[in-house]
Amino acid sequence: MNNAAAKSVVSRPQQTLRQSVAVVGKGYWSGVENRVELRPSAAGSGIRFIREDLGGACVPVSLKNRVAATKRTNLRVGQVAVEMVEHLLSALSALGVDCCEVGLTAAELPGLDGSARAYVEAIDSVGVQPLSGSLIEPLVVQSPFTIAEDSSSSLVEVHPPTTDGLRVSYFVEYPGSSIWPQHYEVVVTPERYREDIAGARTFLLEEEARKLQESGVGLTVTTQDLVVFGPDGPLENELRWPNECARHKVLDVIGDLFLSGRPFHGDVTARRSGHRLNAEIVEKVLAAEAGTARVSGAS
Repeated sequence: MNNAAAKSVVSRPQQTLRQSVAVVGKGYWSGVENRVELRPSAAGSGIRFIREDLGGACVPVSLKNRVAATKRTNLRVGQVAVEMVEHLLSALSALGVDCCEVGLTAAELPGLDGSARAYVEAIDSVGVQPLSGSLIEPLVVQSPFTIAEDSSSSLVEVHPPTTDGLRVSYFVEYPGSSIWPQHYEVVVTPERYREDIAGARTFLLEEEARKLQESGVGLTVTTQDLVVFGPDGPLENELRWPNECARHKVLDVIGDLFLSGRPFHGDVTARRSGHRLNAEIVEKVLAAEAGTARVSGAS
């Protein structure tokens, strides 16, 4: 491990919530109301989704439980699924919640206003506390690599950390649309997340929204529930920041990187990437870590 990576490994106790708190809302895709109850959990338990509507079936947050899905991150164990988990995972990760039981009354998490703000407010309302006797081990990028697709129009570059944690830089490009090129870069801390990232909302083009509704999903979603871009910009809505789209993509990256169940330490630069490439980052860093461990064990 080089010096940049080594400086990022800051040990701290695992953390959980001080008490339970709930967020209620309808899923974007299904329109089904879901009560999401965030509960304190023991050290070493990680993040676990509990389908109360299915008798308490458990879906742990793990890269191996991720399944392919359109424009969202879904998890599945056997026949039990949880859907659109990235916004909640983003908030939990950024605020340092390592262990949490998440009770659900339906498969799809609420879309809310398209951001992670409601989850942050819920977590902050009860607070976070350390769990004695167990330290958290970050997943640290030890060497640079690049993942690309579509002739490199979509790519993610990862480097060992230059800060004590995660830095994300995202470039949004939608050629030929009303979504202008934009960029956002941030060293992720709880404070920066609360102020500059949590409120950034999901966005899509009007034609994408129309096709989804024609296929029978998102029928309850309106232009007030997220940011829909028409030919001249947002429809019946106003942006919270000129680069809100890039900020939301950073929010998604943070959530997807938490599929490892551990803090992610590294510098991530992404251009036009989505949930699949974000998951591939985690896969490659985990594989590199496992390879290093095998080499060390054999020496």
